[in-house]
Parts: sequence; structure tokens; C-alpha cells
Amino acid sequence: MKYPDDFNTPAFPAGKFVAVSRFMATAIMVIFFIIICLCGLIFWVKKTQDVSPFLISISPNGERWTMVAHDNHKTEIPAYYVLQESVLNKFAHNWFTISGDTETNKAVWANCAQTPGVCRESGGNNSNTCAIYCACDASVYDSFERVVLPVYSGLIADTAAVWKVINVSVAPVDSLDSIKESGGKWKLNVVVQTDNGIINFTGFAQTGLNEEQYPKTMGYYVTGFNMYRMN
Repeated sequence: MKYPDDFNTPAFPAGKFVAVSRFMATAIMVIFFIIICLCGLIFWVKKTQDVSPFLISISPNGERWTMVAHDNHKTEIPAYYVLQESVLNKFAHNWFTISGDTETNKAVWANCAQTPGVCRESGGNNSNTCAIYCACDASVYDSFERVVLPVYSGLIADTAAVWKVINVSVAPVDSLDSIKESGGKWKLNVVVQTDNGIINFTGFAQTGLNEEQYPKTMGYYVTGFNMYRMN
């Protein structure tokens, strides 16, 4: 044997293949880890797009906040809910409005007990004639006529008062599901602009259903209306 050429042999001939195998194994593990991370990122992005929306209602009277959440992603509101909400909104506007036009006030506040057909005439819920009487039961209108109307008449006679409703907030007392097709209990907050400044009212209302007696409002009417001045 020729020295040193014949003696220049590696101590571990398979070392090169082991090194390559080790590198490939490490590279495959790194790639596999990256794939797992990417899958997790895709899953996270998907979850962020599937959020549960909620609303936070802040009362203008400084009361506590109310959150309405939709954890089941229920986006459809029943038609009867919207109808009742609309009836209460317009009823509150009519109840707390004092127009500068005397004839308008007379029409809205009129007692139609002797002419019940007025509440069945065409014109929908936009008619001013007997607007309060035709949207509530006898006990609610009686309360308006005995308690509220004398106050309004006195304000008009003394100061030619004009009241304008600038905001009405209507929400269920409990939850959206508590409002049924037959009616439900509601909480209202009403903000009124008067000649002497802003007046806030809060209270509760009850709605009922009688399609025969209240055709103008799709059968819905106010069976209870109790409001209180907050300032």
C-alpha cells in the first residue's frame, strides 16, 4: 500500500448519506409544522368572520345600559314585533305632541266614541282624525282625556304651548322573544322639546291584538300606557 494516499479513507463512509437524510428529515418536519400553523391561521380567520353581533342601548335619562345580543345569529325580526313597535312609536308621538294648529290638536285628541266608524275608514295609520282614540282601548283613552288633556288645554290657554317629540325609544321590557303575536310589554323613553326646554318621560306600555276593532293598525292597539316625567 502506498502511504499516505492509500490510507486517506474516511472513518465513517456512510456519514454523507446520514447527513443528507438528517437534513431532509428536519426539512420535512419544518414544512409539516408550517402547514399546521397555516391551517390554524385559516381556522382562526374563519372564526373571526363568524362573529355574534350585539347592540348596546343607552337611555337618554341616565339609566343603566342595556345589551341586546344575538348569539344564535337570529337576524330576522317578526313582522308582528315591527308592527307593535310602530304603533307604540306613533302613539307616543301623538300623546306628547301639542301642535301650534288648534284644528290639528282637536283632530288628534278627538273622542270618537259616538262615531266608531272613523277608526275603520281608509287612510291607514297616518290619519290624524282620532289618532289617539283609534289606537288604544277605552281605559287608556279615558286616562288621556281625564288626566292629560286638561293639562294640555291649560298650557295652550296660558302660554300657547307647543310640544314636539324629538325622540322615542321603544324596547321590550324583557327580551325580543317576550313579544308575542298577541302583544307584549314594552318600555318607552320619550324626549320632548317644549317652550321651556327638554322634558324626558319614561314608562311602560302594553299592546294587544284585535283585528276586527283596529283594522288601521293591523289589529294592534295599546291596552296600557303609563308614562312618568323624569325632570
